[in-house]
Amino acid sequence: MQNAQLTRVGLITDIHYDGSAIALNRLYEKISALNTGHVETLVVMGDVVNGANISHTKRMLREVSALCDSFKGTVHFMHGNHDLDYLSKAEFYTALGCAGNPSRFHFEAGGYNFICIDGNFSPDGTAYCAGNFNWQESYIAEEQLDWLRGQLAASLLPVIILSHQRIDKETQFAVRNYDQVRNMITLSDKVKAVFQGHNHEDDLLQVDGATYYTLSAHVDDAGPAVLELTSKGVRLLRDFQPLETA
Repeated sequence: MQNAQLTRVGLITDIHYDGSAIALNRLYEKISALNTGHVETLVVMGDVVNGANISHTKRMLREVSALCDSFKGTVHFMHGNHDLDYLSKAEFYTALGCAGNPSRFHFEAGGYNFICIDGNFSPDGTAYCAGNFNWQESYIAEEQLDWLRGQLAASLLPVIILSHQRIDKETQFAVRNYDQVRNMITLSDKVKAVFQGHNHEDDLLQVDGATYYTLSAHVDDAGPAVLELTSKGVRLLRDFQPLETA
């Protein structure tokens, strides 16, 4: 970590794209700001679209994907509950041009291991699919808990966790087994920060050495969040606006 140079990772959550020109222009402006600000990686953290049916949802996902292609770095997509109102998880990634992508994944950036988890399961372990779910009953499935435990144990780098749903406290916007996930995070002693969406408002909670940030929604005109990763740690820049000279 001592030799880590400045790396910027952008986060956009809860776009809720509806196909309108206003919404498309708003997203274009945010992508342009990230490009101007020399952000290297972008994670779209779920609830990408608000579809009216299967074809409408797929069309809007293709439009978002085409716009995100203008981002100069690497783009990672996560899904939220709204993205699965008419599609399966596999269909979501296929519509984005990312066929075969897993719904939970990890990547490295700036000397950190980013672990992106999927809370879109019902308490019985059934994956959210084409509206067969209650969004207030989200859950991290047992198989994924095992996967997360293994990822945390194997990581040689400090960890940042990204989740569409909250995993910090009891609320209708959190996974039902948030306490299991949070205890795992505490025991690992590797997680430096957790970033969450879904709730549409900024919030901050610190628990046992880990900081949980809930990010407000793009659809409510929140700017992108940017994480500056350095040897000194993680710095969060909310409503990121690059300098004109950047």
